Amino acid sequence: MERSGTVDKAVRALEALRESGGSASLAELAARLGMPKATLHRLLASLAAHALVEQDGEGRYRLGVGLIRLGLGAQGLDPVARVARPELERAARAFGETFFLVAARAGRLVVLDKAEGTGLLRAAPTVGAEVPVDVTASGRLYLAHAPELVGAPAADPAAQRAARRGYDVNEGEWIDGLTVIAAPVLARGSLHGCIACAAAAQSLRGDRHDAAVRHTREVAERVARALQGEGRR
Repeated sequence: MERSGTVDKAVRALEALRESGGSASLAELAARLGMPKATLHRLLASLAAHALVEQDGEGRYRLGVGLIRLGLGAQGLDPVARVARPELERAARAFGETFFLVAARAGRLVVLDKAEGTGLLRAAPTVGAEVPVDVTASGRLYLAHAPELVGAPAADPAAQRAARRGYDVNEGEWIDGLTVIAAPVLARGSLHGCIACAAAAQSLRGDRHDAAVRHTREVAERVARALQGEGRR
């Protein structure tokens, strides 16, 4: 498929701003992207006209509020995210840890939504972040139930074990010090996503670990029932 060079450059510029961690100057962005400053300046001006980027008082660029509007609009239209949102919030309040919805979109595994726990610690990753398939609990569940959705070969033994027990656990394999428990959202014979509970490894030990598994699986089951039109029970 033929791609637009201008659109590619715009997306690269937005990604570079996201990776900058806050703001960046025109010179910094041009150096990172390997793009002439004059070309980049015109591109950023077009993005700023649509509030996709903005400048602070020192002329540094940052992501704009227009991206929030577009992101929330896309999230609100996603049927799985719309059903999962209240369940994520309910679980985060009840258990006190952060709950995520992870799903395959356009061949990638991404965080579609996130409800923060009640504690001071805020668990990574962020909404929109790509989730590696090979070293995460959600990734192994996708390898077991729907490898074609993430462009992967048939499931390995670890993924098959995760499928048999109905959940999987990632202990620091992706993000050091973070334990993630994931359960599949299976409705009408298909995998629609994974519900994940994430917390500092030391807070998910013993009975607390077992409770996290139970909460995560219950949320996934409620979302699956809602997608099948059964509502809450």
